Formats: sequence, structure tokens, C-alpha cells
Amino acid sequence: MSTESNKNAIQGFRNAFNAGDLAAAMAVFAPNAVIHMAGSPEPLSREAFEQFGRVFVSAFPDGKSTVEDIVAEGDKVVTRLTYRGTHTADLMGIPPTGKLVTVTEIIVDRLADGKIVESWRLFDQMAMMQQLGVIPVPGQ
Repeated sequence: MSTESNKNAIQGFRNAFNAGDLAAAMAVFAPNAVIHMAGSPEPLSREAFEQFGRVFVSAFPDGKSTVEDIVAEGDKVVTRLTYRGTHTADLMGIPPTGKLVTVTEIIVDRLADGKIVESWRLFDQMAMMQQLGVIPVPGQ
């Protein structure tokens, strides 16, 4: 697949996720995909990552991500994005706060035959927790 095709696959995931269509978003992942999430002690399977996505979409139903940069070379695509959403439902034990969060994320995806086979995801969990009021902001 070309680098443009790979970038289009990643954009397809992003568009489906922003629309709240997790089935379409997950269709971009190969069945045996391995997802490395910062803070997770073990890589996630496709099914575990989908479950995490459902929790996130439920907690931030208006959430949308904006692609700031997308760069492809060979079989890898790097995406830098900004996610914005309002916390209106439980998030892994954190009750809804009604607060808007803005979180940055950097993702490196490796694709084969138009599907993500491996993904490394780093989003600013600390900033999100500070914005939700769960962790104090330094100096406050």
C-alpha cells in the first residue's frame, strides 16, 4: 500500500471515531492487531482496545479529535492530534464532572494491507486528569 493509502486508512479511523461509529473505526484494525497504550502494563488486543474506546466515547459523547499533523513513511503513519470533549458520564470510576477537556495525542501506526497491525499511542493523561480536577495542577 502507498503512504497516501495508509494515511487515508488512518483518517478513516479518525472520521469513524469522531462520528461515534466504533464498529467502523475498529474495522481499520487487523484482527490480531497489537495496541501499545501509554500507562497500560501490557499491550492491548483489538477487543480490549475497542472496549476502552467504548468507555471513552461513553464518558465524552461529544468528543472529537482534530488531526494537527499526519506523516507517513513506508508502512508507518504518525498522527499528532488534539482531542476535545465534555466529561458527562463515568470514566473508569471518575464521576461526570461536566468539564471540557483538551488533550493532545501522538500515535504511531504500522499498517499492512491497509489495516493497522500495530499501534503505539501516547495521550496526555496527566493533563486530562488535571482538567477533570482529579489531580491538582502544579502551583495550585
